[in-house]
Amino acid sequence: MLALFQRNAWATERLLDFCATQPAGVLTAPGDKDVLGPIDVQLTHLVAGEVGLLPRVTGERREDRIGGDRPLPLEDLREPMRWVAERWPAALDFDRDPEVVFQIQRRTGPADMTDWVVLLHFLHHGDDHRAQIGTQLGRDGIEGPELDLWAYFEAEGSGRPHEDASARPRRDSVLRRGFEVHEWATEALLARCVELPADQLGLTAPGTFGSILDTLDHMVSSNRSYLSRLQGTGRQPRLNAGAVERLREHFGRTSVGWLAYLDSKPDFDQEIEMQDGTKVPAWVIVAQALHHGNDHRTHIGTVMMHHGLSAPSVTPWDYFSSLIPA
Repeated sequence: MLALFQRNAWATERLLDFCATQPAGVLTAPGDKDVLGPIDVQLTHLVAGEVGLLPRVTGERREDRIGGDRPLPLEDLREPMRWVAERWPAALDFDRDPEVVFQIQRRTGPADMTDWVVLLHFLHHGDDHRAQIGTQLGRDGIEGPELDLWAYFEAEGSGRPHEDASARPRRDSVLRRGFEVHEWATEALLARCVELPADQLGLTAPGTFGSILDTLDHMVSSNRSYLSRLQGTGRQPRLNAGAVERLREHFGRTSVGWLAYLDSKPDFDQEIEMQDGTKVPAWVIVAQALHHGNDHRTHIGTVMMHHGLSAPSVTPWDYFSSLIPA
C-alpha cells in the first residue's frame, strides 16, 4: 500500500513537470464531454482533491485550501502538492481501525465513511485524472510520460518502501479492500458492456487505449497475467476472448485467485522473474494490478461518454455505498 501512495505522489509531480513544458494552448484546450476539462483545470482539481480528502482521516487541514473552481498556474500547485504528499503516508498508518464507520459532512448532508474508503478513493482519484490528462495530451499528438508502477520502480530503484511491521495489518486490510473494489468495479463495467451491441463495443475515442472490447480484453488479460506471475506460472498470453461474457468468466476466476493470494500473507519482497529475465519484487506487480484497473476503467468510461453512452460510476465511494443496506 505504501508503494501505491509513494508512486501516486511521484506520478503527479512527474506529470506536472511534463505539463509545465507544454505550450499554454495545450494546457487550456477545452476538454470534450468525455473528460473533466482542460489540463490545467484537471491538475488543479487533482491536487485540490488530495488536499481536501486528507482531513477525512487525520483531521489535519492546510491553512490555504485550494479551491477547485478555477485553474491555478502550475507552479502554484507545487507547494500544496508536496505538502499533501508528505502527509498521506501518515493517513495510511493512522491509528484507527480502517473498518470503523464514522460520519462526515458532505455537500448533500451527513454520510457514513471509513478510512479505507477515503484512502482508496485518494488513489483512484489520482489515477482517474492522470489518465484523463493523458487522453487530452494524446489528442494534441503529445505522448505523455510513463506513470505506471513499472516506470516508478525503474525510476526509484529496487529499494522496498519502508515497512513498519506494526502498520502492516492496517495496510493489508486496506489492500484487500482495494482488490475488492477492483473486482466490483470491473465486474460492474463488464456487466454494462454485456448490454452493448458489437458495433458499440468497437467504439473508441481519441487519446484512449483502443476500442471498448480491446481495452476490456487487455485489462482482464493483464489482471490474470499479473497474478500468474506471482503464483510462479509466468506471464499468460492475451485472452483475445472476442466476447464480454467470456471476459467476465475469466475475470471472476482471477478475482478469487487474487483474494486467495492476499490471504496467504505473501512476501511482497519476493523476487519475481519477468519475461525478459529481469526481476522485480512482488509489491511492484501487486500495486500495478490496482493501478492498471483504475487506468483502463477510466479509458473505457471516456470512450462511452464520448459516444453518449451511459457508464457506471465505479469509485470506492460507490462500492462502499453498495455495501450499505437500502
